[in-house]
Amino acid sequence: MKNPFRIFKISKEERWPSVVILLYLLALNALAIYQHFEQFTKCGNLGFYTIFTKNFCLSGFDPYTYITLSQWRSLYVLSRHPLLAIFVYPFSELNQWLMDVTDMNCAVFIVAFVLVLLSLYSFLFLFRILRQIVEIGYKESLLLCAFFFSFAYIMVTVVAPDHFGLSLFFLLLTLYIAGRCIKCNKKMPSWVTALLFLLSTGITTTNCVKIGLAQWFANGRHVFHLRSFLIAFILPSCLLVGSYLLIDEYIQKPEQERRDNSLQERLKDPKFKKELEAFHKKQDKAHANAIMSGETFRWTDMKLSRSRSIVENLFGESLMFHDEKMLHDVNVDRPVFVAYTNYFCYVIVGIVLLLFILGIACGIKSHFFLLCLSWFGFDMFLHLVLGFGLQEVYIMTAHWAFIIPIAIAYTFKYFKNVEYQQTLKYIVLFLTIFLVTYNWNLYIHYMLS
Repeated sequence: MKNPFRIFKISKEERWPSVVILLYLLALNALAIYQHFEQFTKCGNLGFYTIFTKNFCLSGFDPYTYITLSQWRSLYVLSRHPLLAIFVYPFSELNQWLMDVTDMNCAVFIVAFVLVLLSLYSFLFLFRILRQIVEIGYKESLLLCAFFFSFAYIMVTVVAPDHFGLSLFFLLLTLYIAGRCIKCNKKMPSWVTALLFLLSTGITTTNCVKIGLAQWFANGRHVFHLRSFLIAFILPSCLLVGSYLLIDEYIQKPEQERRDNSLQERLKDPKFKKELEAFHKKQDKAHANAIMSGETFRWTDMKLSRSRSIVENLFGESLMFHDEKMLHDVNVDRPVFVAYTNYFCYVIVGIVLLLFILGIACGIKSHFFLLCLSWFGFDMFLHLVLGFGLQEVYIMTAHWAFIIPIAIAYTFKYFKNVEYQQTLKYIVLFLTIFLVTYNWNLYIHYMLS
């Protein structure tokens, strides 16, 4: 890779699609900002934590990034997001300066800018995967990208001030780089793997497994060669562990002490104490089926119905919003399972699932698709076997759902008959139009209500 930054250059055939998706992303983020514009742009000596946590409600996504940009605090769970606070720090400093200059909290605008930029490139990397690696037509690639960005929780991911939009960008970037190496029969450079490992794992710890799988599929046995392994995995792991210890000692512990002191003060209020006890009881009940105690394992669930989770949440809510309890939080007032009032929605979910299964059958011999499938298998092990995050599995859509358009792309490639391809194209076009219309209608209503 002589010039690694060339990967971010937008080619001639990508320019108009980039303009269209940019407008789409701007519209989504503009609506999200409008919803709480007056409250979230207040500036001064305010309780930003209270302002954002009291008013922000976007399913199970957290407003911690808004809070951190408004007033530097490390609120992320360090074991799951070891470097996220450090990545956010420069934007926090930028927002402090902007607040002094404009007398307005610009956190929502900074987050929107970053998400729009990263989501634009997520679109482009998915397009390149379909066009250059799977090698389907230009129109089919654009159609499948539009199909992906019509998914309900992809629409939410590109506006949510959480880590999922960042993960989506790095995962698709990794897939594209690994895919190019597999296609050209070249080794994936160890320094590239190390950089991706450090950045993506710093955002979400479980991403380390996917980066490791990408290196393995691209390089084969070479991945275990001492020099390659040291550079690709040991070096970034040491940096992550060292950073973790430093952040924990000098940032996380002081923040925890501050929160504990604040909590002790608030517990003097009998009303607050009663509300907190009720909240803890509800949380204990919600996590009663966890494998074991602890911050990470408490999010597992061994008894929740897997079949219903797949239908209503994994392939249901991820693709299409439920009109009842729209974007409500399962930790607050949303039941784990909400049924669709329109049974046609189940037909749509069924069609997408069938196309996905057909795509797996068509692409199973592809080395690159096996890499995608290994990522999907890892996510399903976490969610369906261990039950990690299963109660709100739809918020993790950005971690795995790109395999759906990639799988369908292999059906386009497999069926050479023009009539079959046209039929498949019309089905995907219908699904895209339906999902865009259905999800946009509910999204706009929610943001403007």
